[in-house]
Amino acid sequence: MIKLGIVSSKKYLRSKQSTEFFRYLDSKNISYKKLILEDKNYDNESKDNFNLIISIGGDGTALKAMKLGWSNSAPVLNLGTGRVGYLVKSFENINLQKVIKGDMNNFKTRVPIIQNNQEGEPAFNEIVVIKNSPTRMLDIKIETYDQEVTLRADGVIISTSMGSTAYNYSAGGPIVHASIDSLIITPISPFTKFPRSIVLDKNSEIKITVLKNQDFSVQFDGIELQQCNEIKDLTFTYKLSANQLKVLEENNKPKLDHFLNQILR
Repeated sequence: MIKLGIVSSKKYLRSKQSTEFFRYLDSKNISYKKLILEDKNYDNESKDNFNLIISIGGDGTALKAMKLGWSNSAPVLNLGTGRVGYLVKSFENINLQKVIKGDMNNFKTRVPIIQNNQEGEPAFNEIVVIKNSPTRMLDIKIETYDQEVTLRADGVIISTSMGSTAYNYSAGGPIVHASIDSLIITPISPFTKFPRSIVLDKNSEIKITVLKNQDFSVQFDGIELQQCNEIKDLTFTYKLSANQLKVLEENNKPKLDHFLNQILR
């Protein structure tokens, strides 16, 4: 029997749509576990094995569900309860009965970025190397395909196509169709004459070297993974994972009208 992991926050679980959703699951005797992000036991509770991960909430909740799906090798369905985000789907547009029965025909693959071949720490939107000091910029070397350039900036964003509408876009980067597996390099407030962004193909490997004695942090999908301030240069290697995550999509069209209407209103 299928076992669901439901990732959400307390505020989202109080909605009418969530209540009706759980009533439906109970009526079908479908086994599930609520994984509440605010609970102290979330990390332990999420270690169970699930056949399908469902998030109820916004894009932030969706990213946490996708990471859980990645660790479980389970497909993910992201549902929204109110104003639908860019990553989540409306309850009304999903045939839950077909999904619960294992119909994965509309599941698309998503490929995250990994750092230094660490498959356990994926980033589905972006990885950000950013300064901690408010007054000093970072001196960075960027290498790909045996070619190296230098950058002085507040930091650098390594984004997936799916994440191109997130921090990458805010920093002046391009919107890239989510079906195109690519890596996007976008500087954050560059001082040197660096192009706004570089879009690389899915086979690219990017080395980011931050020169010694600089205070900076590395963030995965908005969550700080590590803080650094070393007496030696630090190099991080980024590439798309060889593995994929299945995420339910209504179709393969980018929701550009939805996205642009949100930011232009």
